[in-house]
Amino acid sequence: MNDSAAGRRPPTGTGSEQAPYANQEVRPETDRTSGPRPQAGRPDPHARADDATPEETAADETERGSIITRLADLQRSLGRFFARDRSMPLMASTLTMQQFKVVMFLSFAGPTSGQELARHLGVGLATVTGIVDRVVAQGLVTRHEDPHDRRVRLVELTEAGRRLTGEIIEAGTGGYVRLLRRLDTETLRTMETVMRKIEDAMRDLHAEETVTDAVNDVIDDLSPGVAAHAGEVAEDPAATGGLPRRG
Repeated sequence: MNDSAAGRRPPTGTGSEQAPYANQEVRPETDRTSGPRPQAGRPDPHARADDATPEETAADETERGSIITRLADLQRSLGRFFARDRSMPLMASTLTMQQFKVVMFLSFAGPTSGQELARHLGVGLATVTGIVDRVVAQGLVTRHEDPHDRRVRLVELTEAGRRLTGEIIEAGTGGYVRLLRRLDTETLRTMETVMRKIEDAMRDLHAEETVTDAVNDVIDDLSPGVAAHAGEVAEDPAATGGLPRRG
């Protein structure tokens, strides 16, 4: 057979056999049960955290712990760096540490009852009363009736107290701003993103702590009644079906 004959040889298969596939586009193979396969080098969006092996989970927790430790060390270093600026207004005052805690708490919480201050400081109400008396004498806080409950007296910063706490806060912020001005714009953008995530986590943590405090308040309010009821039950064997109460 010569070349010209070979060139005229019809292609294998009939036209009807080839027509359905003549213009068909070749598509990548897919997994019918899990959708298209992820491209190489890109994370699988369908991957689940519980797919990790115990060894991978342990390694991840170890890495997270190391990173958190390093970040905490950096935070302490920054705290020492800003301590001097922030302490200058405080050093100019005559506040003790407990008095300082009171005025700083009031600067964030606003008017607060003595009971709430005592709980925040972890001391008794009588102790808080003495602390507040001395801060009142310095003209930094004042007492007044709660407009919603005259039985409660609220402690609130005076104008002098707001000015002092503002100076303390702004003193540290000023040093922080001077430090940030030394960073390039891209680093500042990255910091803003990270700080917003930290702020979101802080809000979530605060909300959880607020709920916990509210539950604890309810428990504290109910405890006397529960204790009294428990005493009545202990004195009445019939209340426990005649069985002795466990010690």
